[in-house]
Amino acid sequence: MSAPVYLYHFIELLCMALAILYHRHLMRHKMGLLLPFLVFIVVAEYVAILQRNVYHTSTYGTNYLIMLVEWLLYNFLFYRFAQHAAYKKYLRVCVPLVTACIAICYFFFPSQYQVFFYCIILVGFFLSVSALFYMYVRFVGDEMTDLTKDPVGWVAVGVVVFFSGVSIVFSLYEFIRMRQVNLWGEPIYTLVPRLLSIFLYSCISIAIITCRKTTPSLSAS
Repeated sequence: MSAPVYLYHFIELLCMALAILYHRHLMRHKMGLLLPFLVFIVVAEYVAILQRNVYHTSTYGTNYLIMLVEWLLYNFLFYRFAQHAAYKKYLRVCVPLVTACIAICYFFFPSQYQVFFYCIILVGFFLSVSALFYMYVRFVGDEMTDLTKDPVGWVAVGVVVFFSGVSIVFSLYEFIRMRQVNLWGEPIYTLVPRLLSIFLYSCISIAIITCRKTTPSLSAS
């Protein structure tokens, strides 16, 4: 039995292909970590599909790992390219605390879906705050007048939409499950993250293309 490949997985593959094609430009913009990140995401997402549909085993470990890597990578990009002191202080405090929460949830409650969903909601909330704060300080503090020319700005847009949407959906998980709220024959809590994933990796693809078309920012540290 083969594992199904969903549309969002093709978008991730396309995004990874763009990162390979324009890796030189990513390096020039000090965003070279996007390539190994995207390779990891593509492989880990497909492993989760195999675990769920072929081997019928738990995907909690894989999903916790994906969550942790996303949390660290996105915040690293925001920290690197923003120069606002208060924002950087917020990240220095918030990132270790939420990282510790992810580790505690995985090691002490490894197979409890409610704890996993609470962890998703927590990470989604703080990542959305980090991304919104990044866009604000880049536009106001760093005097970036056109955020469409900022590759990390595009990443931030995708992060806000994806993680805020996922947080809302999983906060309503019990309601959706009990009322059997479906769309196109699929539960909302599985469909919405896939649709939002298409938006997220489309934004990252635009960020990669933007790296090719723009001069590197001097603000990256």
